[in-house]
Amino acid sequence: MSDNGHNSNGYKPHPKVPTEIKPGFTLPVYDEVIDTFEERAKKYRIGDEDEEVFRMFRLHHGVYGQRQEDQQMMRIKLPYGGVTADQMDALAEVAEKYSGFHRGHITTRENFQFHFINLDDTDDVMRIIGDVGLTTREACAHTVRNVTGCAFSGICKDEVFDTTPYLAAYARNMLFNPICQTLPRKFKTAFSSCASDCAGTPFHDLGFLAKVRRDENGNEVKGFDIRVGGGTSTMPRAADTVWEFAEVDNGEYIRVSEAILRVYDREGDVPGLLRKNMNKARIKFLLHKIGVEEFRAKVVEELKGDWSKEPLDMEALMQLAPEGPTEGDLPAATDILDGYGRWRSTNAQEQKQPGYYAVTITIPIGNIGISQFRELARIMRLYSGGNGRTNQNQNLVLRWVPENALPLLYKELKDINFGEAEAGLIADVVACPGADSCKLAVTASNQAGYALRDAMIAFNYEDSEVNNISVKISGCPNGCGQHHLAGIGLQGSSYKVNGHEIPCYDIFVGGGGYVGGGKFATRVSRVAAKKTPQAIDRIIQIYQQERLSPEESFVEYVDRVGPKSLEPRLEEFKWVGAIHEDLDMYLDWGAEDFFEVIRGEGECAAGAIPISRVQEVAK
Repeated sequence: MSDNGHNSNGYKPHPKVPTEIKPGFTLPVYDEVIDTFEERAKKYRIGDEDEEVFRMFRLHHGVYGQRQEDQQMMRIKLPYGGVTADQMDALAEVAEKYSGFHRGHITTRENFQFHFINLDDTDDVMRIIGDVGLTTREACAHTVRNVTGCAFSGICKDEVFDTTPYLAAYARNMLFNPICQTLPRKFKTAFSSCASDCAGTPFHDLGFLAKVRRDENGNEVKGFDIRVGGGTSTMPRAADTVWEFAEVDNGEYIRVSEAILRVYDREGDVPGLLRKNMNKARIKFLLHKIGVEEFRAKVVEELKGDWSKEPLDMEALMQLAPEGPTEGDLPAATDILDGYGRWRSTNAQEQKQPGYYAVTITIPIGNIGISQFRELARIMRLYSGGNGRTNQNQNLVLRWVPENALPLLYKELKDINFGEAEAGLIADVVACPGADSCKLAVTASNQAGYALRDAMIAFNYEDSEVNNISVKISGCPNGCGQHHLAGIGLQGSSYKVNGHEIPCYDIFVGGGGYVGGGKFATRVSRVAAKKTPQAIDRIIQIYQQERLSPEESFVEYVDRVGPKSLEPRLEEFKWVGAIHEDLDMYLDWGAEDFFEVIRGEGECAAGAIPISRVQEVAK
């Protein structure tokens, strides 16, 4: 393979492992891979590529078709959400030159997505981000997708151990790995470093929760509780513990995960013939069907194969560039801006390393503009050693910020409209891109997110328990906005009034969030899209009036009274008048035309073709 700066870390295709990792190069980038993509895309343009096979090939490279003809969404992988200042500058260039939105979007899977990119430009985007160590490879399709982790791993006072290097080793091992190129369905993984489980392992196909135990000599041994079969969408399910303790430093956890993937690949659909029932091909359906004990037995049997005895170079796989504070002293703030005290209390968290803080930058709906990318890159170099981490709330976390730099950082963030004191609070609304670009979306959830965020700020709730309620929005049942995990979740839908379609949201309540131990929200009502702010405010009023004490959380209240008790009290927010009386109700958020459900064939479940043809994409 040629070098050209992309694979100077010595990484070759699986099963070779890197011997030297360049700063920021968590995953390898290969010129040949991009060149092949460019060549096949050109062949597709002139009709020399089978439509379905090219679609799968394209998805393997993180290029996802939008509802708009000839427009693509590109998904860029960020294992553990890690991103450098140089990478932020490259992402600014992508937003400026190639994205019709002129912005990037942080997803609930800690990726970056860019929308409205022409297929002819996708290889240019790959080269721009490849130069700084980013890749789109296996960000889509039925592969091991981006691997998420807690943004506070390595700095959290309560962590068992820092899972970041073990997450990186797993991600590197799976990229280009033949065992996971044509899985029955997509495969999502999370690593959590402490008992709080901030990465939400119960909600993933595969989850790793840090543990330690003592060996016979009293020495501490690090390991993972491995959980399998969690997920949301149309069948929310909490993961089962399949392996109670897999050691980490010897790579046992990777071998167990490979065995899990092998079992899933063989048992999860019709093997060797057709990936046909894509709606029920996630691994959670297999666990639900055969049970955890039988699944575990299959994993144990799989591990008896010779493949599992091959050694792993864990030292090489785990290499990461060190993170730490920016060298030198920062200038002191000359004054303290109004709002700093509240922002510090909501957005700054003390690290276990004395004198340093992790600052969560509230990114409204996860969207970052061109100039904001560049300013954030500058800020990262100045305040956090040139590093940051995205999180599942669509925000950006800067670590290693000196305490005395917090006032000046707040001023800098205010200047680029990212100084809101909302991190993790009710106004920190999460939303997927929705019908602005997604073929599957029913409603414009991205626009609804902005509207609800503004409404929550305007309501100005001062109650601490109310502020702890999370609001998450998905434009369809697939749940990319993770509404199933929210205190109050919204799922895009529609209904008809006098033959006219009305955009609406199904309201879910009582989700436990990422640290909720697998507790999902329950659907309670359907309300018109434009009435969702009032409906949420009504829910909050009822909660405040009926809770047993100011300390009873919203989730505890919902558990006590039952979610369905809210249904009749929200009925009024469903109904709308005739068009001439209630015109705005017939328009979605941000729209000027009458609402109409337009759903195309989504690509999340692409692949209902013979395996022999699908395997062409992995070459």
